[in-house]
Amino acid sequence: MNLLHQKLILLQEMTKINFPTVFIYQGAFHKFAASKLKLNSLHMKRIVLLVLMVISISLAFGQKSVRQTASNYLKEGKLDKALETINQCIQDPSTAQDPKAWFIRGNIYSEIAISKDDKYKALDPEPLTKALESYKQATKFDEKREFAEDIFQKVNWQRNTFFNQAVDFYGKKDYKNAMLSFDHSFSALAAINIPDTISLFYAATCATLANERIQAKKYYVDLLKLKAKSVSIYASLSELYRQEKDSGAALAVIREGQKIYPGNMPLFLAETNIYLTFNNTDKALSNLNTAAKKDSANPSIYYALGTIYNKLVDDTTKKPEVRELMFNNAVDAYKKAIQLKPDYFDPVFNLGALYVNKAVYYDDKAKNLPLDAEAEYKTLKVQADKYLEAAIPYLEKATEMQPTDVSTLNSLKQIYIRQQKNDKIKTINEKINAVQKK
Repeated sequence: MNLLHQKLILLQEMTKINFPTVFIYQGAFHKFAASKLKLNSLHMKRIVLLVLMVISISLAFGQKSVRQTASNYLKEGKLDKALETINQCIQDPSTAQDPKAWFIRGNIYSEIAISKDDKYKALDPEPLTKALESYKQATKFDEKREFAEDIFQKVNWQRNTFFNQAVDFYGKKDYKNAMLSFDHSFSALAAINIPDTISLFYAATCATLANERIQAKKYYVDLLKLKAKSVSIYASLSELYRQEKDSGAALAVIREGQKIYPGNMPLFLAETNIYLTFNNTDKALSNLNTAAKKDSANPSIYYALGTIYNKLVDDTTKKPEVRELMFNNAVDAYKKAIQLKPDYFDPVFNLGALYVNKAVYYDDKAKNLPLDAEAEYKTLKVQADKYLEAAIPYLEKATEMQPTDVSTLNSLKQIYIRQQKNDKIKTINEKINAVQKK
């Protein structure tokens, strides 16, 4: 006889009603019988309610017993039986919202994730994901926060596991998988309502490196929604919009960042880069000249100034005197950048190229002279040779910094041919051939 059967018999004994035998006259009998029927009906309703209560309590206790059995299996390392038992428990309506059951389920999946036994590994292809889902449900149903600390420890362990995976992928330059692992790292703590902005920021960075621009934008936008504070977030998000040729969105993000970080140089330069991209030369020059005053030791600012002046040199709509002024400004800006950073390839190469282009300008003028303008022709040729000579040390330095840059080698070769430096022509040809064989 089981426990439930015993309880039912006991309940029936408790609810029996004994009425004494009374002999009365016939007229009153029907009244007494009706009264007895009414009492029996009332007590039957009570019996039914009590029976239902007993069944409900018994079932609840039964499922809690199942939950404990699952916990015992987990302690014994019998993960397959533990998983099967706990899934029965959470599928039952009486314990479907039991936080402890979900917590145990999360622990079982966590153990499956680190198990070295192939039998247990085969139980689920994504045990960490299932563990996280279980802890999320446990947090949802744990209104009294009885398991909050234990859940945090388990979820934080999972977060760190994903984070370390991401670091490994990043070290191997597998940026997409690093992005996904950092995303999982963020999602772990997010499941229990803790914003892990560090993991999310790294996910955004890796998304950019993996050229996953849509995902990168989403991460940066989510960071701003979470009130994360970093100049890099605003600069990076703005840069993504700039690359998409969305000047309005790019500038809007920069403006928001400048409200929080007024006068910040990286944001100021990001704004300048937007102006450069969309050919707003005047605003770009104004910004860069202001930046140069604020950060006079920054070679990138002077290089950027040089590129703008360089661009204006080539603008044939400008007057000759304006173009000449822009040429001198470009030279000064490039030289300043090189002075601040001697191994800065871009201004070194650009300055050499600027001189070469100036020589070409004088050559073209000389070619267009009438045949009888011999004196002016010679003057122009002297000017051209002067600028070619000025270009040589910068182009030679550029080839030292980037020996495989064929365009720089060819530029030098043309100058050496013009100057009839046969030994240097031979050396340059050998370098070009070596590069082309690779």
